[in-house]
Amino acid sequence: MNGSAVGPDGDEGDQHDELPALSSAFRQRIRPVLNRIDELRSHGLQSDLKLPMVAVVGDQSVGKSSVLEAISGVEFPRGTGMVTRCALQLSMQWNADPEAPWHGRISYKDVNGHKVDKELNSPGEVDGAVREAQQRMTHGDNEISSEQIDLAIKGPDVPDLTLIDLPGIARYSATGGSGIAQITKSLIAKYVSQPQVLILVVVPCHQDIETVEALSLAKEADPQGERTIGVLTCPDMVNKGAEQETLKIANNEKIPLKKGYVMVKCRSPEELNNGVTLSESVANEAAFFKTHRHFSLLPEQSVGIRTLADKLTEELFESVKRNISTLQNDILEMRKKFQEELQRLGQPVAETKDEKRRYLFEMLSNFNKDVAIATQGEMNARFHLYAKCRKHWTELGKQIHRAWPGWVTRGHISHYWQPPEQVTRLITDLRGRELASYDHVFPIIERIYKEEFLNKLKQPAEQFLEQVSDEVTDVVHLIAQKVFGDFQDIFEVVTETSNEEIAKVLELARADLSGRLFLQEARVFSQDSLFQERIAKIEEDLYKNNSNQQPPVPDSAERIRRGLEAYLQVATERLSDTIPQSVLYFMFDVVSKQLGNRALDLLSESETAETFLSLLREPRHKTARRKQLKEMLEQLRLAQRDFNKFRL
Repeated sequence: MNGSAVGPDGDEGDQHDELPALSSAFRQRIRPVLNRIDELRSHGLQSDLKLPMVAVVGDQSVGKSSVLEAISGVEFPRGTGMVTRCALQLSMQWNADPEAPWHGRISYKDVNGHKVDKELNSPGEVDGAVREAQQRMTHGDNEISSEQIDLAIKGPDVPDLTLIDLPGIARYSATGGSGIAQITKSLIAKYVSQPQVLILVVVPCHQDIETVEALSLAKEADPQGERTIGVLTCPDMVNKGAEQETLKIANNEKIPLKKGYVMVKCRSPEELNNGVTLSESVANEAAFFKTHRHFSLLPEQSVGIRTLADKLTEELFESVKRNISTLQNDILEMRKKFQEELQRLGQPVAETKDEKRRYLFEMLSNFNKDVAIATQGEMNARFHLYAKCRKHWTELGKQIHRAWPGWVTRGHISHYWQPPEQVTRLITDLRGRELASYDHVFPIIERIYKEEFLNKLKQPAEQFLEQVSDEVTDVVHLIAQKVFGDFQDIFEVVTETSNEEIAKVLELARADLSGRLFLQEARVFSQDSLFQERIAKIEEDLYKNNSNQQPPVPDSAERIRRGLEAYLQVATERLSDTIPQSVLYFMFDVVSKQLGNRALDLLSESETAETFLSLLREPRHKTARRKQLKEMLEQLRLAQRDFNKFRL
């Protein structure tokens, strides 16, 4: 094996001998793309975009942290039991300046959803920062968080690579029981099931590979092994006599993976206790594979942390190449989606008084326009006010028909019907000097019409007015919510003002019903031709209903019945239209006009204008969402730019 060290630019040298080498071609071609992918992922867009990544998986306590330490040059939390309790995105970026200081940043959301962002000044701070993050992201040592830690590090001794470290698969927890395994598996599956994700499975050499759950989980997500890389750790712990079996695994003979295996030797517990540094560990690893009786037989491209880092680099490069077109299309779609949402949010609230006035004027104009459209009842009007009220005036029409005195239609059945007592009494009481059968029946028809029909309609008409008023109020409130919903104080002012105006118009409509329409309807009136047409039709129906027998000469009661039926037909049709017309005129037309005037008065009246303007404050969630959308759109724009520059 060639054990010489290679610097970050691929040149041999001793300045960074302890670190894995990455080619300058990689940095120049893919680093900008990888940076953008990291930014997109840190903004939570990994669920919407197929972002290439390397996910590190393994059973609990198999040495994942040791592998990450060896690759990154920083120490991660170690211990027994569950150490990694959430996904950790490790973004490493090489700094070309050999004198540049190491720099890190860790960010995450705590259990309360608060964003935590912390600067790190040395690699030694990483361990404590990650432990603190996991404590603040969960409620206990054995809880798994679905949130992600973002750890970015940059320095002259850091490779160019991004990895996602996932919690180890725990078979059992003292507090979580066996259910903890299912939780960790579900979290791992969420990542590794994505076809653009490279799966880095960490397997201890001294463990029966057939029992490694992480490998089984990887095979479920990647049955053909096309995107899985096996990492064999702890080769120094292989039992004597088992070396040949381990070699079969390393040579991809036992459980073959298309991308094969890489064997690495990280710091052992003994070396950790003895204070062996990461730099010294790299040298020890090279010596181990050079001198080991069995593992020195492995080819150079199958052993060592440096080999693993280079292999991950190449595979990530290929993954980006395969997915770049799809990613570009997805970004275009997402930019369109976010731009549409940003447009729906509208412009941010202005600061100056004149700008606020213009902003409010536009909103009030939109409110007035929507109210006018709703009350005009055009087809496909958004709030369907006419459809809501139609059921009420249909029911009113039925109530008007039901208000007829029941005896009026009895004469249809037989010529010899018995008039009700009130009719015969009125004929007797109101008769003057008229001869028998020549009495005047019109006053009786008029009286019965008013007392037994018209007076019964006042309550249904009042109820109809109230129902329409309620429907109009509800729709006006919906329109106000649509236009002013993001400004609660303004919404309340507009709805309160609208309620006041609707109440005023309601009184006008009520007065019109009782003071005009019903007084007008109390005057019995019909065109002669129309009334006579109804009389003729009644007599025709009576003749047919009595076996075409010629009816006898009608007496006073029959003439009253026929005359009242004919007039009730005329009045019923008229009232079924005029009551709704009166109500709709006031509650639709007058309300729309009054609201339009009153809404604009809020900006023109000096007493209310200043107060009204002061209420124009945008809700925090809307301001935050607009800011978030703009940030994500900028990241997507930059990503699109860098992806377009990417040369396959």
